[in-house]
Amino acid sequence: MTWRPTELPILVGKQSAMKNNKDGEIALEFSWDTVKRKLTDSITAIENGTKLEKEVIESGQTANQPSSLSAIAVGPRFRLMWASFNWLKNEVDNIFRSTSTADLKNLQTVFSEILQRSSLSICTDWLNEELLLRNKKSIKEFTTPLVEKLKSDNSVLQNIKKSGKEDLYSELIYILRFGSISEGCCYDNEFFASWGVYVLEDLVITLADGIASIYLELISVDSDMSNEVNSLGLNLCDLSTRALQRLRNEVSLNQWFVQNMETVASMYEDRFDLRILQSQPVTESTNGKTEKFGWLKNFSLGKSRPLVSPLCAAVISSVRVPVKRTKELRALVGWRYYFSLYLEMADITMPFVRTLVTKISDAVSFFLVCLIGRSLGLIYTGIRQSLRWK
Repeated sequence: MTWRPTELPILVGKQSAMKNNKDGEIALEFSWDTVKRKLTDSITAIENGTKLEKEVIESGQTANQPSSLSAIAVGPRFRLMWASFNWLKNEVDNIFRSTSTADLKNLQTVFSEILQRSSLSICTDWLNEELLLRNKKSIKEFTTPLVEKLKSDNSVLQNIKKSGKEDLYSELIYILRFGSISEGCCYDNEFFASWGVYVLEDLVITLADGIASIYLELISVDSDMSNEVNSLGLNLCDLSTRALQRLRNEVSLNQWFVQNMETVASMYEDRFDLRILQSQPVTESTNGKTEKFGWLKNFSLGKSRPLVSPLCAAVISSVRVPVKRTKELRALVGWRYYFSLYLEMADITMPFVRTLVTKISDAVSFFLVCLIGRSLGLIYTGIRQSLRWK
């Protein structure tokens, strides 16, 4: 069965994905088509039999960091990102225009309510799509506690709050719906005009990664629903039980480190670390084909050249976006606040520590070379002289 993307309205008349209108409004509607194209191109490449290696799927710093999304098979992974994108688009379109006068606090409330529904909606749509592709019955026909668990799951919302990007995502949703920044926004028009598409891609990847984490929890050995979910016969994760548990532990530790340390450091350095979808052409080489006496061709014609395919695949890469985050830094509490104080104290005391370490190393070097070295030299000279006298 062939996968078909849900049709979204095509917006025409946009020469750029990001631009400012004369009345100060920001036109980011075309960014939906930009992200849609990257995801559908990748899924089309997979349907045509293109095998995407790990270095093609992920590049940059994200390739070295554990991620729940990386445990999902390539095809279901991109279809999960597509389900997250499609759900987010529908939720943004359904926001009432009466909320256009809402301040930042009410905007966060609206965004939190939207994210609260994400676990059930995205996971159900994704699993239903995977079941339909395998010609199996829909998950809606099952009466299980799975729906209740997904309804009460708020891990996606909590992870976004701890990541320090809740205000950023809320403002993006507001701009995508109403075309202008809200009152009290700490970001200007130029920021979203330059980085709006990247923020949208990061939000889509974050949603998909959160749903992937929920799915891995459901199929893990310590879940009370593992047999029920595995009985669906989807096999979306090909890791063994030990490898899955090891990956989940690595993701949890890395997530704690990022949320409590890396996020604070990024605030202090006035930047955002975003994961983006970078389109790259897919190349297919004839070297992979096995032919009888193929070595004679290589000997006579030389190495075969890779054939460039018109298909493109999205690469999950990382980018650092510079922006002032003083307001968020001042709002830190608890351990994150103390860690920010530690960073400030480290910046103050580090020059003195470096100077002190340099002085101590020079003193130790002088003591070892001048005092102990000369003493050993005198002892050695005395022993030689005493032996000569005998």
